[in-house]
Amino acid sequence: MHNPECCDRRGCARPVITTFCKEALCLDHFCSRSYEFLNGTDEGGQPNPASKVPTNEQIQTADECARRTLDISMSKLLLNNLERARLLDILLWCGDLVSSPGAKKDSSASPVKRGPQQKSALPPETSRIAIRN
Repeated sequence: MHNPECCDRRGCARPVITTFCKEALCLDHFCSRSYEFLNGTDEGGQPNPASKVPTNEQIQTADECARRTLDISMSKLLLNNLERARLLDILLWCGDLVSSPGAKKDSSASPVKRGPQQKSALPPETSRIAIRN
């Protein structure tokens, strides 16, 4: 009988950190599963992977992946540098997929667009780096 508090992957007795695609996973298997999904959306090494338009299902899965990644990152788990780097890489890759030019956006969530005439909301002194000798 499988222990519900252990990772769903065969032979893994590590504790569940999150669920992703209806699987309860430990941190290592979550990262592996995330990379499997993200690599699958990358068109297998074709010359211009940016030309592929992600499906709604891929966008929803990438959004779920990003949310789970943020949940793990913001939890009280003690993560080493490699684990944090992997989570950041997954989060950035999911962001690239969700915000790709061909991605179909949800009409209820219209993003705020900044035109070239609009300026940063930051005061000028905070948007520059002062160099002192």
